[in-house]
Amino acid sequence: MRLLFPSVFLCLIFMSIATHASEMPNNKTILTVSGAISAERQVKFDMTMLQTLPQYSITTHNPWAKGLHTYQGFSAIDLLKRLGSQSTLLQVTALNDYMTEIPVSDFAENGAIFATHQDGKPMSVRNLGPIMVIYPFDERKELKSELFYGRSIWQIRHIKAMAITE
Repeated sequence: MRLLFPSVFLCLIFMSIATHASEMPNNKTILTVSGAISAERQVKFDMTMLQTLPQYSITTHNPWAKGLHTYQGFSAIDLLKRLGSQSTLLQVTALNDYMTEIPVSDFAENGAIFATHQDGKPMSVRNLGPIMVIYPFDERKELKSELFYGRSIWQIRHIKAMAITE
């Protein structure tokens, strides 16, 4: 019994290290999430890690790209669930330090996504990527407003999950 306990303990440590290592980006980090999450102070994601989240698509027009395009990406709901967060508000920051706040309800009620692909191709920084918030503008007239256009941030690099107390 004395030999069994140290062996089990060491095994658990190695499993923990292996699990943690598998959650680290293997490629270039494109998104960092911090704030009210149950993980470490921040979690870094590469594109491969983001693509393991459930994927959604929106086909819509928008003011920043000519014509009808199909966007694919993940929902904040699934991202927060993966991070064990009950946040109700996201503070989203772009590469140029532009920042906006987006209620998590926009993803559940308005169908917004964090788009990583446009028309089947990864979005480059030159093409408003690598991540952009997109709404199904063509599906609901009320989404075609300055409020939602202002929340449609592109070139996203950081998300801070925040819990709002009422």
